[in-house]
Amino acid sequence: MKTVNTAVVGLGIGMAHVAGYLAHPGARLVAVADRIPARRTAVGGTFAAGSMHVLKPLFEPPAMDAGTLDRPWEDLGVTPHDDIAAVIDDPQIELVSLCTPDDTHEELTIRLLEAGKRVLLEKPVALTIAGAERVERVAARVGGASAPRPVGIGYEFRVNPAVRELRRLVATGTLGEPRAFTLYHYRTPFRRDKFEHWIQDRARSGGLLVEETCHWFDLARWVMGDEVASLGCVGVDDIHPDFNFEDVAFVQGRYRNGGVFQISHSLTGFDFSLVLQVHGTAGTAWCGLKEEVYSSLDAGQTRYHGVVSTAPLNATPRDASVTTWGPEATEPFNIRECTRAAVDVVTDGGDWPASLEDGIESLRIALAARQSMDEGKEITLWT
Repeated sequence: MKTVNTAVVGLGIGMAHVAGYLAHPGARLVAVADRIPARRTAVGGTFAAGSMHVLKPLFEPPAMDAGTLDRPWEDLGVTPHDDIAAVIDDPQIELVSLCTPDDTHEELTIRLLEAGKRVLLEKPVALTIAGAERVERVAARVGGASAPRPVGIGYEFRVNPAVRELRRLVATGTLGEPRAFTLYHYRTPFRRDKFEHWIQDRARSGGLLVEETCHWFDLARWVMGDEVASLGCVGVDDIHPDFNFEDVAFVQGRYRNGGVFQISHSLTGFDFSLVLQVHGTAGTAWCGLKEEVYSSLDAGQTRYHGVVSTAPLNATPRDASVTTWGPEATEPFNIRECTRAAVDVVTDGGDWPASLEDGIESLRIALAARQSMDEGKEITLWT
């Protein structure tokens, strides 16, 4: 088996990428880079600093050996750096996970590409379409016509088994012709401990619609297998004064085939609930995801993390087919598996779970939603 030399830049959400590379037999984690000193002293520095505890189970037995988090990076054969330049200049590194603040994605991705690296890029691609298209031009120039393409986007919900089952139901025609997609996300605010509080600044993160709702625009396309033709968006931005962008956004619109979608996204909750629905001419499917086993939103009554229920039209609850999943349906595990899939792309060829083109299109939809909210009008993307 070919071994791919990898690196992770940004050890916040990047720790899930670290777990993916450490767990893949075809990957060798060569380097990490982060500007926060505590994160460079030991593998568990991110968690010791009180950040990203949701990722900690990825490093605990049986996933990793006991004591892994207490070890210096060097004990694992990994060199920690305080700047991405050392990763860019290292000729042995082939694949880099870029997990830095959103406003750095455009420039840093281009630098990595021009140094001959493959890049697994955390969303969004950039903060503007012009910036994303600049990345696309460089990727086309350095990558040529050969596979794999040099950039993949970290849309980890595409590897979530419950979401994949929803997509399978659509793709196989089990639900008939898909006519409507809905997504509801209730969650707590973004973490306020980000480096320089970058995520709370619309100029650096793009705000809710670009930073996170781009995930849901991607799923609206991917699950339904159709493109968003038009949309309208409304929201409020005066609930969390330390975030200078929308706290709640409601988006609805139409697909090119005439179907409809609706997305509700809030940063004002105290728990986590992600619900997706597809309504077709022959049946309906409902997908629910939790972050923790205990959820106050179902009074702690369920022990699964993900569920998909589906039934034909005019069915009763007892007619439904129900499938449940455990921790493999949570976002940290999805990010880890998305990273493992990136290694397979580099070693075996094939397609990224989400392509650079997918990333650009979801950004286009997010920016259209922003424009609709700002201007108070419907925006047309495809005619």
